[in-house]
Amino acid sequence: MARKTPEEAERTRQQIMKSAKELFIRKGYGASSMEDICEEAGVSKGSIYYHFKSKEQLFLRLLEQNMLEWEDKWRELVKPGMTATEKLYALAEHYAQDFDNPLIKAGEEFAGSYGSDPAVLERLLDISRRHYPLIGEVVEEGIEKGEFRHDDPKALTYILVGMMSGLGLTYYEDMPKEEVLALHRKAIDIFVQGAGLPRKG
Repeated sequence: MARKTPEEAERTRQQIMKSAKELFIRKGYGASSMEDICEEAGVSKGSIYYHFKSKEQLFLRLLEQNMLEWEDKWRELVKPGMTATEKLYALAEHYAQDFDNPLIKAGEEFAGSYGSDPAVLERLLDISRRHYPLIGEVVEEGIEKGEFRHDDPKALTYILVGMMSGLGLTYYEDMPKEEVLALHRKAIDIFVQGAGLPRKG
């Protein structure tokens, strides 16, 4: 059998990832086996193991891809001429809209299953930290342009990420979408008030 070209190999890899994602969303992480993924993708077991050493590694790659898509969407949302404050409100909506991400439940199941493994935990943390620099850039811009008072941008970034991530609890509250969005906007209200320039007089 002739070896696949790099282009063909990449197409197979993308097909495996696409099929695996659909399967994890439909059945959950634990209930989806590598055999199920082979069948869903229409590839051999040898082919899937050539690209991914394990189901765990495949799922971690899907989480990385998911974060890259989140970053790409964020870059689309940032328009020329937006102030740092306007970008923060756009960021809040981006976080809130991500509740519709169908991979969330499978991701939580995965984290619960493998979160005690130091290597997996470190990889999960690395993935979750990927967007910190993007948020840090907005905070630094706000300080440089005088929208926020001079402060440690790294500390403000951690506070902002903590607020947005903490609001993830609303995912379990069965709140209307508009209420979730309103809470995220209110979090930015509070952040901007706290990080803003002190009032004169």
